[in-house]
Amino acid sequence: MFIRSDNLFLRPAWPEDRDNLDRAGVPATNDPLRPNDLAHGLIVTMPSIGQDRIAGTAGFVARGGRWQPRIWLAPAFRHLGLFDEVEEAMFTLMAQMPDPSGPRHIPAMELQAA
Repeated sequence: MFIRSDNLFLRPAWPEDRDNLDRAGVPATNDPLRPNDLAHGLIVTMPSIGQDRIAGTAGFVARGGRWQPRIWLAPAFRHLGLFDEVEEAMFTLMAQMPDPSGPRHIPAMELQAA
């Protein structure tokens, strides 16, 4: 899942992000690379400051059969109006996601030789 908003770029978290996540001080509950209840973990970046600096993280938590966004912004990026922008992007993504109470995997198709 990738999404670009006016000021931000949300993309999947990759193992190469570990050092930047640690440098940003991301709490364990919001760390998309650590085992927790955060599903579909994303990195929030600002293209205007460079792709290697993390502005925050985002993801979804399944609660009561519905997805709920979980957003964390690094202290330097708070109180700039960015939270609303991340939240709007997350709601856009959430509208496209399958029901969290549904199947967690796609059933394998049985192949037959011709």
